[in-house]
Amino acid sequence: MTKPQLLKIQENTSASLDIRHEKVTYFNNPWHYHPEIELTLVTKSTGMRFVGDSVERFEAGDLVLLGANLPHYWRNDEAFYQVDKYSQMAEAIILRFRVDVLGKQLMNLPEMQPIKQLLQRASQGLWFGEKTSTQIKPLMLKLYESKGIEQLIFFLEMLKNLSQTNDFRVLSTKVFGGSKQQNDSDRINEVLNYIHANLHNTIKLETVASLANMNTAAFCRYVKAQTNKTFVELLNDIRIANACRILIDSKKDIAEICYECGFVNVTHFNYTFRKITGHNPTEFRRKVLEKRMI
Repeated sequence: MTKPQLLKIQENTSASLDIRHEKVTYFNNPWHYHPEIELTLVTKSTGMRFVGDSVERFEAGDLVLLGANLPHYWRNDEAFYQVDKYSQMAEAIILRFRVDVLGKQLMNLPEMQPIKQLLQRASQGLWFGEKTSTQIKPLMLKLYESKGIEQLIFFLEMLKNLSQTNDFRVLSTKVFGGSKQQNDSDRINEVLNYIHANLHNTIKLETVASLANMNTAAFCRYVKAQTNKTFVELLNDIRIANACRILIDSKKDIAEICYECGFVNVTHFNYTFRKITGHNPTEFRRKVLEKRMI
């Protein structure tokens, strides 16, 4: 059975932390995992974020802490893949570090227990709210620009702030054992790319299974193992996340959005939307607009 790709991070022998400021036309890492803990702050672009079995929209300010070997994938919206959309860029500050970067003796000190607990919670992925993201961004920039002991000081200050906030939620309902997974992600990435490119169409299980070179039964088992969701649940999650984007970014009516996201009738769309988000589409749009006006 194929699994998320093991991403091998090139070690920097002159520094304990790997931090980079990516500026690209679109994020291009596939569905992957690695033994390093990762903190990602998206500073520009929008799209869909996959972490374990979590599927959500992301936008600028999205701050996520990922535990070791947790599969993840940031996929930009279709506009970022179009040649004529050259003015759009995707940017993120990404910090990766080994779980033992501070050493066992330091991590076992009483004063370090909140940070130790933070890193343990990150095994399922943690999303931080706007207030925390705004607080952490200047620290990540300082960390990126500094070197030596100064970089470690900013690193500890950042971990301290993250460990003290209640402004977070857990993303994945399942802990994934990435360390036992095979080095192959082409299959699931082809499936996800096909879904995104055909969201407005009817997507048949048989068609997607054939893309993965599997019969339908084997494909359903594969998707469940990869994402902890059935194929229909995964498809609906992606469709509803896309519907949320359109509701927020446009004035299109509910029926138009329903069909644009691949649903065959408004009743089913409303039911699925409420099941996933807890609100019907009209309520969701109103709550987001009210929040923006505050």
